[in-house]
Amino acid sequence: MRRFRVAVVGHLVIDEVVVKAGSYSSIGGVPTYAGLSIAALGHEPHAVTVVGADGLQALKELEGLGVSVDRATVSGDRTTRFRIVYSDDQREMWLLSRAPDILVESLGEEFDAVYLGPVAGEVKAELLDKARLFRWSLLDPQGLMRRFGEGGRLTSLDPIDPDAFKSVRVIKLAWEEARALGYNSPEQAVNELSRTIGSTIAVTLGRRGVLVSNGDREVRGRIDLEPVDATGAGDVFGGAFLVGLMETGDLSEATALGLSASAERVMRMGPVRLDGNAIRRRARETLRRLEVSRR
Repeated sequence: MRRFRVAVVGHLVIDEVVVKAGSYSSIGGVPTYAGLSIAALGHEPHAVTVVGADGLQALKELEGLGVSVDRATVSGDRTTRFRIVYSDDQREMWLLSRAPDILVESLGEEFDAVYLGPVAGEVKAELLDKARLFRWSLLDPQGLMRRFGEGGRLTSLDPIDPDAFKSVRVIKLAWEEARALGYNSPEQAVNELSRTIGSTIAVTLGRRGVLVSNGDREVRGRIDLEPVDATGAGDVFGGAFLVGLMETGDLSEATALGLSASAERVMRMGPVRLDGNAIRRRARETLRRLEVSRR
């Protein structure tokens, strides 16, 4: 199997997480969680990120999880930090500090794919536009939509023009983000976005699974389990989903791989290495249970 080099663009984060099973502090953000699934599946994730002077240990921890930090930059005093509190199916977030923006020149052109996952507006328009240079590209726009209020609390998700997405081949949205863009249902979101911007669209739905469309086919799936810690599950899905598309070009196989990687993630507290063989075994079982329809 060919080994792909994937640039994972977004802030490496230090998270303070509170879940039912307890609380912990760890690294997070898209370089951590998308990087985990890309590495577990046998490919090479490279973090294109910025940390502050307090983030050197965080970079070592990320490298220990199998993610290259050769494209990481140390700038400013503070690394991006979040406090995340889960209660039932709700999540509250506070932005405690923020590292500088990621510069467009940080992203080289030697990669097979780019995964863009800003958490707090650190990816600007010229960096999004550079995604056109890559055969495979995925954008999770959550960090472009977030607005923070008093004390850094996440207060809203602001709509953005979907034309900003046109430089990428795959868009991954959580349902709350799709709703903030004005869509009334996940079905409307995936199919209208796919039609208007010509991309593959995935909307993650928490415990209800995921809905994906490429304009011709619609794929729906879920894995029933009780999560221990859902932090980063969407990014783990996205990393594995992108890998599945690169490996097979098949929407259903990519969806099964993403769901299976996400299931492996949520059964553990904090970021730990994932078992790629277990993910692929579960994906073969999940593939048979997906609902697939033609548009």
